[in-house]
Amino acid sequence: MNLLRKAVRSIQRRAVKVVLPNPRPGHGEYSMIYDTLNTYGWPSDYLIDLALRAAQEAWRTELPDLSRRVDADSNDFTRIWPGEHYRLLAALVKLLQPKRVVEIGTLRGLSALALKKFLPNAGKIDTFDVVPWDSLSDTSLRPEDFEDDRLRQQIGDLSDTAVFELHRSLFQQTELLFVDGPKDGIFERKLLQQLETVDFHKPLLLVMDDIRFWNMLAIWQDIARPKLDLTSFGHWSGTGLVEWHSGTNSEKRKH
Repeated sequence: MNLLRKAVRSIQRRAVKVVLPNPRPGHGEYSMIYDTLNTYGWPSDYLIDLALRAAQEAWRTELPDLSRRVDADSNDFTRIWPGEHYRLLAALVKLLQPKRVVEIGTLRGLSALALKKFLPNAGKIDTFDVVPWDSLSDTSLRPEDFEDDRLRQQIGDLSDTAVFELHRSLFQQTELLFVDGPKDGIFERKLLQQLETVDFHKPLLLVMDDIRFWNMLAIWQDIARPKLDLTSFGHWSGTGLVEWHSGTNSEKRKH
């Protein structure tokens, strides 16, 4: 089924490129812009205040230790802000000081390292993926990153109800959740449905990556909780903040 979805998505992308060729050089993704009518959710005063403070903190934050993890032959995206989200993620942790952080999508590990940078002493990060971090030849993670037990990797597909149940108690304690999943139009929607069933013990800030991707447009739109598109101060492909603990997603408000 996964192979079929990937094949369909690949065909769709190639077809779109024929109809709408890239108007400028460089890596791009197809998206769409909308007016504010018929939009679910609306930024709260809390989110606006947090976003302003986080943007200012990201402006002042440098991550030279992350830059040193980037191979000399690769682009160092950790230095770029706005446009990349590493400094923003570090800034959010610096401001919120969450004791429990969850990341979904380990990949090379740079986001996990950015989130870990300013954790409080008692803070911990669990980063989820479907493959072990050391199975990637270009990983930025090292064994010593896990030695203090403040960073742990969990293997599993959280869109699977059985897998999610194994980690329910972890999510109940989570205060900052960063979602950087496959953006296949399925995983993120199932994950959000799982989150609806969690009784969070503390206020949760949900940070969603790539919300401007074509497959993410409807998913982001359907989140009816207070939310804020922070793309201009985050990742070029879309960064969204959600005040998850406020209201329920069934309370769809239009503005």
